[in-house]
Amino acid sequence: MRTDPSASKYNNTMNLPKQILEANTLWLSTHKNADGDGLGSEVAFYYALKSLGKKVNIIHNDAAAKRYQFLTTNIEIKNVSKLEKHSFSANDLVLIFDTHDPLLCFPLFGFLQEQQIPLVFIDHHVPVKQNLKDVSYQIDESACCTGEIVYELIKKMKVALTAEIATPLYASLIFDTQNFKFIRGSTRPFLMAAELIQSGADHSLIQKHLYDNWTVQKMNCLASLIKTVDYKNEQKIAVIKMTKQNLLDHQLESDDVSDIVDLFMGIQSLDAAIVIREEEPAYYKLSFRSRRFEVLSWAQSFNGGGHLYSSGAWVKDSLANIESQINSLIAAQLQRSVN
Repeated sequence: MRTDPSASKYNNTMNLPKQILEANTLWLSTHKNADGDGLGSEVAFYYALKSLGKKVNIIHNDAAAKRYQFLTTNIEIKNVSKLEKHSFSANDLVLIFDTHDPLLCFPLFGFLQEQQIPLVFIDHHVPVKQNLKDVSYQIDESACCTGEIVYELIKKMKVALTAEIATPLYASLIFDTQNFKFIRGSTRPFLMAAELIQSGADHSLIQKHLYDNWTVQKMNCLASLIKTVDYKNEQKIAVIKMTKQNLLDHQLESDDVSDIVDLFMGIQSLDAAIVIREEEPAYYKLSFRSRRFEVLSWAQSFNGGGHLYSSGAWVKDSLANIESQINSLIAAQLQRSVN
């Protein structure tokens, strides 16, 4: 299914606003294990569509983690398990935010393909060419977050920004830029933030839920991980392994430790950090971060994706095989740096 990355914009749906306005009912979704960008983008667009009087539903493959649920307080989230053949009618349209990878959208994606329901992926990750029926794309790799694409789309549709729209968009923005740490040298994130705050985005509320949420349990978990980090290439690459038992011992969920890899990137001497997090037996979430060389190809070697310097993958394999492949990637990188 995966091939080489394309240019910064791939197969974009130029008449997307028209397509949206002509749809009977809009269905919004995001990838499994929703995060602040995907969820913030779809919630903002939900309220934008509501302001236009459109019929709109949000449908998920799984429940969002607790720290993001403040965004959906007043929204009914439908579960894909409740879908039936007659759930969709003629001229419905599905928009999936913050991914264009079908593997991250099952079982919803499978259902849509079976029922031949048109789908648009709206995303800012490096595009990957795929041949998929009834699927189109709105991808802009230059955007700092999916929320930025949604922000521009809302403006094109001439929807006035309200606090209901601005708050989830602002959550998307500061989540994926990590409080403006990763802005790709652009002024757009700051201009967008200024307008969103002027429109009523609640900065304090978002900071509280997304970042000011550390617990004693999470701190103790971090303390235990620090003792087991494997530093490679003269301590320039950190490999952090988290087992399911680590989380159970500290009464944590997977999302509670999703930012661990970024904490380790605060170490000045590190070129890269890798987290191998066990989700279930023989099923792992891999996170790659780098400041000196691209790691997108590393994620892609595990059928993952993302950005050049920040990427990830979900892998069904043994820990031994995963570690062996990572060691090969690290060895190849060392060889390139020597040459």
